[in-house]
Amino acid sequence: MLIDTENHCVIISGESGAGKTVAAKFIMNYIARISGGGQTVQHVKDVILESNPLLEAFGNAKTVRNNNSSRFGKYVEIQFGKGGLPSGGKISNFLLEKSRVVAVNNSERSFHIFYQLCAGANDSMKSELMLAQPDYFQYLRQSSCFRVEGTNDAHDFQETLQAMEIIGLSAKEQKDIFHVVSGVLHLGNIQFSESGNYACITNTKDLQYVSSLLSIGSDLLGTKLVSRVMDGKWGRQTDRIEVTLGLEQALYTRNALAKALYARLFDFLVKRVNTAMVTNMDGYTIGILDIYGFEIFQQNGFEQFCINYVNEKLQQIFIELTLKAEQI
Repeated sequence: MLIDTENHCVIISGESGAGKTVAAKFIMNYIARISGGGQTVQHVKDVILESNPLLEAFGNAKTVRNNNSSRFGKYVEIQFGKGGLPSGGKISNFLLEKSRVVAVNNSERSFHIFYQLCAGANDSMKSELMLAQPDYFQYLRQSSCFRVEGTNDAHDFQETLQAMEIIGLSAKEQKDIFHVVSGVLHLGNIQFSESGNYACITNTKDLQYVSSLLSIGSDLLGTKLVSRVMDGKWGRQTDRIEVTLGLEQALYTRNALAKALYARLFDFLVKRVNTAMVTNMDGYTIGILDIYGFEIFQQNGFEQFCINYVNEKLQQIFIELTLKAEQI
């Protein structure tokens, strides 16, 4: 980069379990080690490095082929000033596997943070967040796998907390984040029954848990889970109709809310990491593209379908570039 005075990029691709995430961390560690020092530079390095355990906690999960599989795409740009000193950076995320929040294949796990929170929270936090063992939550007990060999969820939770401190999340922000995570888990425990083709909530206790954690009125939340509002316009007149949902529609609405909450929480974390790394200095960048690997599940979500397509296209590009280089 310094010799050619131009931006560079590293593209990491391969099937699930090939070592893409580890390779990306090695590259980031290497860049941090060989670049200069100083208090400001060290802060930028710390944020860049600590973004890994934070985003892995919320964006990685155990799959059949990989115990720490990235379930989101990530493009990290590290910006350098004159002399090769890191001055800032930016992370772009895409295709978070939201479907994993509400549906997990057997022998797999959902996102790490759910298990870290259940295992690593102290008694006070567990009481406040109304936490229990993972098998208590419907979203997690769809799989019989709750622990991963060689992984200490309680220890990893402490690393996640440390990463939150380094990127500058306040105590209140951390508290709100865990309220949302716990709220998503309890949301999956809300069950419905059908009476006269209309859905109704059968366990109001879990509804009250979610309402308390998300600071939403239980009556309002309950109404939104079993009904939707339709706006119709006839000429200049607008009519608003409230439609009561059936059982299947209510389950879909509950799951859609859980996925939307988690996806927005993940976007917020990426935004806060970027805020901690923002810089106005001009310079050159090294980009690192880390996408999650090619994998085929018993039930493939839209995100996995897209990333499999991307992996196939990248492989074609590699082959074309290799053949052209050989021809030259």
